[in-house]
Formats: sequence, structure tokens, C-alpha cells
Amino acid sequence: MLSAKKTAAAAESHDKRAEREEAQFTPLQDHGNSGEHSHATRRREHARYKVELDVSLGSDHNFYVGFVENMSTGGVFIATHMLRAVGEVFDITIHIPSSDSMITGTGEVRWVREYSERSNVPPGMGVRFIHLEPGSLEAIEHFLGRREPIFYDDD
Repeated sequence: MLSAKKTAAAAESHDKRAEREEAQFTPLQDHGNSGEHSHATRRREHARYKVELDVSLGSDHNFYVGFVENMSTGGVFIATHMLRAVGEVFDITIHIPSSDSMITGTGEVRWVREYSERSNVPPGMGVRFIHLEPGSLEAIEHFLGRREPIFYDDD
């Protein structure tokens, strides 16, 4: 019975991935000699966690708020229609509910997912933390330590 559940879960995961293929991704080009996209050749380095957090993004020219949908100690996915350019670096502040802790630092857009009427996944961007202020990494680890990681089926 357990193997039937695993088979059904794997089929459901495959179906969800097939639905997501309709979304348009723009990844950051790897500047190494291979010319391949870095995300295509590497597995995730950090476990990701489903979260619902407000985020403030700022730069020299503008400021706006988005919504963090998943997070790891290495970065976040920000659901937003106000996409930044791949490779853009900006200040980031993530507000942790029921806490005085804030995660602050600098992030870089690694890829964007554009809006598509045919897709059931939100537009947004994958952001890698390139600098975190003192205490921010500990705040992330403490916050995520109370959650179960998201399971990604790589088959």
C-alpha cells in the first residue's frame, strides 16, 4: 500500500511539474566556460521551506513590497508582478511575523518567472542572498527550524 501511495505522489508531482512548464523562465547566465545555465547543472544547495512573508525591496530609484513564497538560508522566491532584471542587485528586508527579528541584506535576481494566463503558478523571481546583515542568518535558521522543508522530486 505504501508503494502505491509513493507512486501516486510521484505521478502527482510529475503532473504539477508539467503544468509549470507553461511558465516562462529567464535564468541568470553562468559566466563560466561551459555557457550553460548554472541552475541547470546544480542541485539546490539549501533546503527550501514554504513560507508566507512580506518583503520590502529597495534600490537607489524605487521601493516596493512583495510576498515571499519559499525561503532557504541561501535565498527566496518572491511572488510579484513587478519583476526585476536578472542579475540586478538590491536591498532586501523580510519581515518575520510574531517577532521583532527582520532579515536584512542584499540579494541578486537569479531568474524570473513571467506571468502566463496558461499557468497556475505566480510570476516572481528567485533571489540569492549575496550579503546578510549580522543576525539575519540566525533569524532565518531559527524561523525555518520550526518548519518542514519542501520536497522536490528530481526524477
